[in-house]
This record gives sequence, C-alpha cells and structure tokens, in this order.
Amino acid sequence: MKILKLENVSKYYKSAETVSVGMKNVSASFDIGEFVAITGESGSGKSTLLNVISGLDGYEEGELYHYGEETSHYTISDWETYRSSYVGFVFQNYNIIDSYTVYQNVLFALEVQGYPKDKRRKRALELIDRVGLSSHKNHKASKLSGGQKQRAVLARALAKDTPIIVADEPTGNLDSESSKQVMALLHEISKDKLVIVVTHDYAQVEPYATRKIRMHDGTIVEDVELKEFEKQEQPVKLEAKKVSWLTLFKISLRNIFSTPKRTIFMLILQILVIGIFTLIFSSQVKARRELGLMDSETYPQVPETRLLVERRDGEPLSSAEIDKIKSNRNVLTVYENAHLFHNNRNLRINLLNSHHNFYVSKTDSAKILSKGDVKGELPKEINEVVVSSYYNTIKVGDVIGLAFTPIYYYGGNLEHFVEFKVVGLDKLERRTIYFSEAYLTQEIVADIDVNLYNHVRQNLKDSLYCNLEDSVGFELEYDPNATLLYDIQMIKSDESQTYVVENNVNVKFHTYYEHTSTVILEVGSVGKVEGEFYGGLIKKELLDQVLDLSMQNYVSKYKIDKNMISVEVANFRKGDNFIKSIDQTIYKVYYPANISSPLQKFMLFIQGLISGLLLVGMGFFLYAIVHAVSKNIMASRKKDFAIFRSIGTNKSALAKMVVLEQVIMNMIGFVITMIGFYFLQYRFSNIRTLLDYMKFSDYIVLVLIFLFLGVWLGLRFNKKVFNQSVIQVLTLSKEEF
Repeated sequence: MKILKLENVSKYYKSAETVSVGMKNVSASFDIGEFVAITGESGSGKSTLLNVISGLDGYEEGELYHYGEETSHYTISDWETYRSSYVGFVFQNYNIIDSYTVYQNVLFALEVQGYPKDKRRKRALELIDRVGLSSHKNHKASKLSGGQKQRAVLARALAKDTPIIVADEPTGNLDSESSKQVMALLHEISKDKLVIVVTHDYAQVEPYATRKIRMHDGTIVEDVELKEFEKQEQPVKLEAKKVSWLTLFKISLRNIFSTPKRTIFMLILQILVIGIFTLIFSSQVKARRELGLMDSETYPQVPETRLLVERRDGEPLSSAEIDKIKSNRNVLTVYENAHLFHNNRNLRINLLNSHHNFYVSKTDSAKILSKGDVKGELPKEINEVVVSSYYNTIKVGDVIGLAFTPIYYYGGNLEHFVEFKVVGLDKLERRTIYFSEAYLTQEIVADIDVNLYNHVRQNLKDSLYCNLEDSVGFELEYDPNATLLYDIQMIKSDESQTYVVENNVNVKFHTYYEHTSTVILEVGSVGKVEGEFYGGLIKKELLDQVLDLSMQNYVSKYKIDKNMISVEVANFRKGDNFIKSIDQTIYKVYYPANISSPLQKFMLFIQGLISGLLLVGMGFFLYAIVHAVSKNIMASRKKDFAIFRSIGTNKSALAKMVVLEQVIMNMIGFVITMIGFYFLQYRFSNIRTLLDYMKFSDYIVLVLIFLFLGVWLGLRFNKKVFNQSVIQVLTLSKEEF
C-alpha cells in the first residue's frame, strides 16, 4: 500500500470576485524511498500539489488517501496530527524561527515530537553536525546566510524523523554551491523516506531524482519514473504524541526571552496596566474597610493605628505581659502611658504669634511614619512634632501650642498648654499630629505628662474666678506678699472698704476651660465688702486645694485609664489581626477607630455595587489597551506560529503555549509591579497607605484577575491563528515582508 495516493484531487482559490484553479483532477501515488521532482512553470500548480500532499492546505474535490484512509473528512485537528507525525518541511523562504538559534530551531522539532527529554540535546547536536552547522549552533537564525538557514531547516526536518519530507524550491534563494549541498543532503535522507521536491531548476535535482512529475495549468502532464529506488518497509501508522505542560512552559519561556525588545515593551505595558489596576483595586479595598466607621465617644482622637488594651480584672499589665504584646508580629510598639496622646475632641493647634488655630483630627506616634512620608525631619526630642500638611499655614520650624477650645469661644488666640516645634509635615494630609518617642515615653505626674500638668495647673490658677451664693462671679488672684485675715478677701472698687465677714459659706470656683468642672467648697471665712467690687484675693492653702480638685477633674476627663496601654499597629488589617491573636478572656481590647455605624451594612452594599462596576469598567478599558497592542504584536508573529504549526505543533499545544506566554508575562509583570510598589511606598506615602489595606486574599484575587486576562488574550489570539491554513499565513507573511 502506497503511503500517499491522490484521485482526481482539485484545489481552487477563491477571492471576493474570482475563483482560480490551483490544480484540477490530479491523480498520483507516492511511496517510501522515492525522490520525486515536481517541475513546471510558475503558476503551473506544483506548489499547490505539494501543499495539499503535506496537509498545509486543503482541497475541494477528489480524494487524498493516506495509507488507504480517506482524508477529505479531516478536521483542522486531524491535519495537525498528520503534519506532526508524517511530514517534514523545507521551504524556499526557509521559514525558520529567526529569534531562535540554530540549536533551538532543531530542538523545538524534537520537543513537539515528544522525543525523550534526556536525549534531545544529543540528538539535536548530531543533526546540526550532520548538516555542517556545529560552529553556528548558538547563532541566531536571523544572522545566518541563506545556505546556512536552509541547512538548519533540513536539520529541523530530520529532527522530526517523519516518513515524508517535502521541499518547496529549497534552492531558489541559494548560490550554486549551497544548492548542491542542500540537494545532496536531501538525497542522503531519501533512502528511508519519501522526498518530494518542487523545483524550477530540474538540472539541480536530476542527479538524484527517481521520478519526475511535470505540471501545466494545474494538471500533471508528465509522470516519469527515472530510476528504480530501493523499496522500504512501510512504517507503521504513527500516533502524535502529546507535548507535556513542562515542555510547553520551557518553550514559552524561550519565546519570551528570545525576543528581548518585544518582551521589554510588553512588560512595560503590563506593568503600567497592572500598576494602575492594583492602585484602583486597593483604593476600593481601603474605601470598603473605612466605610461606615465612626469615632468612639469614649475614646475620641484615636486613629486606626492605635488600639487600647487593659486587663479584664482591672489590674495593671505586668512588664512580662507588655513585652509579650510588643513581640506580637502585628504590633509596632506599645506605649504604657496611653493618655499622652491627648484624646479630646476639642484639641486644637494654636499657631503662635498669629490668630490661626486648627482642629486636630487625631493624635498619633511618629513611629508609623517613614522618612518618605515627611517633608522635613521625624521628631526626636520631647518638644518636637510632625504636623499634617493639611494645615498649609504651618511651616517647618514654626512653634505651635496645643489647646482645648473653651466653652464660650469666639475666635482669636487660644491659650495653649504645651508648646512644640514643628520639624516635619506629613504628606498624607491626615489632620494628625505626631509625637516623638521621647514625648510618649516621658516621666508621668498625676497620670499626665509633666509639662502638660504644670501648664494646665498654671492656666487654671490664672483663670480662677468664683461665685458666692448670693453674688455674681469675680476673679480671684493669689498675692504671696499679701497678709489675709480671711480665706477669700473681696476687693472693693474704691480704696475705702467695709467688710462683712461670712463664715462657712459655700463658694463655687470656676475656670475658663471646658475640660474642668465647677468646684464647690465650703470656705471657712469670706471677707465681703459692701457696694461694688472688682475681684478678690485667695489664701495659698485654699488656692492649692481648689487647684488640686480642678486638676483631678481635668485629669479624669483628659486621660485614658492609667491601667490601659496603647498598642501601635500599621493599619486596620494589622489591628484586626492583633485582636484575633490576643486572649480575649484575659484582656479587653478597644479599637476606637473601628466602630461600625448603624448604616454600615447598607453603605457597604451600595459601595460594593459601585466598586464592582468601577473595577469591571476599568478592567475592560485596560484590557482593551493591552489587547490592541498585543494584537499588533501577535500579528507580527503569525509567521512564527505558522512555522510552529508546520513543524507539528497542533492546535491544542499551540493554544497552551500562547496562553502560557501571556500568563508568564502577566505574572512577571505582576511580580515586578509588586516589587516596584514595595520600594515606592517608602517614597510615596499614598501608595503605602493604599497597600496597607491589602490582605493576602486581595493579592490572590488580583493574581486570578490577571491570570484570567492572560488566558483570555491567549485564547482569543489562538482562535484567530487557526482561522487560516498554514500556507495562507505563510503566503501572506511572504507578501508582507
């Protein structure tokens, strides 16, 4: 049984306006061991016959038998299998993968044939040596001469080890010496194969041909057996071997790195798209995490970077417990004096020597800031702070005071209680003031810091006034040089004074500060005056008693409980993780910035819809950009993919290879982007703020999204690749180049 047999086979070429005949009613048969020369004028149909025999192109009429089996019913997949197992190709235009080396071109044929992995290299080098290209095995094909390219293609055809070798004008672009070498090689391999050569120069083939076929106007006009050939045993019917995923992965990597310019361009595009989408995605994650949260009424001014911890039994935390919390992987540090952060809703910044004062949203530790977050320096000394750049009036080097808004405040300067030097401005504009480690770990007096205690006590002293039970309020002063007969001695507006002594009278003492409440004391004696008075003097003992009670009121409202510690974390995610990691049966954990509002679920639902639409829309927009660019790049690779198909890569293997290339590029781009973000976050605090909200699961979602897009791009392109036959793609590529 002949390996190939044609019966009245016809091939037509259709265009929009005409139908032309490629060949008509061709009948012939071919056997193993033959060296067949097909000749004829240009347009006679000889290349068409070769393309049909090799499965590069289909036919419309008649029947082509392969081992007696009809092929008219063959699908694209069947023809891919046929070419993969039975046909090796040598073309006039070489159809070599220019971006591959000689070795890689030959190796590829072995890989797609399923040649044993441990023998591939040795076999490839043997074949390269056989065609005389050992010295050029690592040269890119694009750098070879025409003769060298054709010999490399011969080595690749031999690597397939197929029973049929077809050659279309293999010497058409070669000089006479190279032509002789190629023909000699073809003759050498024809002893155990069917070799069919299409040529316009029969003289080059004549010494080797066992048979001559001449065509004219698409028909065979001469079919002559020139010499006997040694009949070979018919090969058993071959089955195409599947290419493993690992092999396809290696080929995909080779395709990526063999074209560095194209790869770099695509990587830059991938990185831009992945970076933009990641920032949009993380911003939506951040928005969902912060949506519907409100500040604690009990512990205001506490940002998401701080949690408050106390023992359930009310006892102070021991040093060992604090050290254990410090060692928690979610914790940046622990501050034992949690109240040093000024947790008061009415806290303001008072810019000295001006009428400007600003509301403070949060107080925090400068430990959460990096150098890149700050314009200026990070605070080190006890009186240094970083202030939000939101307050654009405040500059580095300014001195500010912290102040509480009085109950009745109508503008102007606030009387501050602690002064700080601004050494840096936070670029994130979070309306936050950041204290130094020196300040937050300072010595404590009466449960607040020394400077604050002294300032507040002095301010209370300077603003003290009182009311007797039956009189309006009047200011009180302390004069260390005055000798007083009474605890409080009222002063009349003129020099003549008439005193009416009252004993054991209740007196209300007040200050101008909202954070202190009225102190009511029974005073031993009050020297009243008759008529108008403008103020009074107070004894030191009574003044100290009033100030002590006022400070108790102040401290009780200002401070966080003395047995409570402040735990500093990086973000909400770390805060949530810390809560999960601590023993809730022993400790109470308060997260003041993480309190859900009653409408949170509804708000999250609405935000989820908006976020989903935004991400889908942006995803398709960015995908469209990548697709448009990738389509042009892939179009430039059509020839390479047609060559892959001609060598024996079937639709399934090529689809996997294309998809793998896209996925690998996406993943390389993703890794590079994430590494870039890792370093950029130290310079651009906005990036770090967004990425801080990302969980591991969020990154997994991103990876899956980019994998999906990579697979989608690959499949779409692969579908287009197989819309045309191999020979159509190669012909178009020849015309384009």
